[in-house]
Amino acid sequence: MHFAPLGATSLLALPAASAEKGAQTTFSLSAAQAREVSLTVQFITAFNGRRFHQTLALLTQRVSVSDCDYKNVRVVSLDGRQAVGRWLRQRFADHDRLIPARIYDENPDQPFGVVGVEYSRRTSDTLRRLGFPKGIVPKLASKVGFATQPLRIRAFANGPYGGDPNLCRPSGP
Repeated sequence: MHFAPLGATSLLALPAASAEKGAQTTFSLSAAQAREVSLTVQFITAFNGRRFHQTLALLTQRVSVSDCDYKNVRVVSLDGRQAVGRWLRQRFADHDRLIPARIYDENPDQPFGVVGVEYSRRTSDTLRRLGFPKGIVPKLASKVGFATQPLRIRAFANGPYGGDPNLCRPSGP
């Protein structure tokens, strides 16, 4: 899987690859990669804990986000902390949770600056109302892009921005 540089027009979430269940892997990270993985985990942890200010503090002022609106089967895209703040409040009110399965970067040409996140499950009140009481396994992985100095998330592509909205149609695991 290769990542294209992130910009305002390239917020495309990644197709979820199938990680072998239970596979053990050794790994080695540079200091920059470790900081990016740590920031990604901090973001997901704050998101899942519905800690608004902590979550927002991990984002740049000009952050871009894409996500799936599972109820209306469409992509939602937002630019800037104010819009993303409204999205966060909506996600928190919906008890949205992202359960990561794997964080990765498989692009040797871009060893830092972007990571992918696959999820083993996503749950929310909306998904429960749509008939998925245990949530879903999202069809796409997230693409998380970073700004440096200070290290912050500049893009969280969790939906198929510019892609097929049917990827936002929920289905069982």
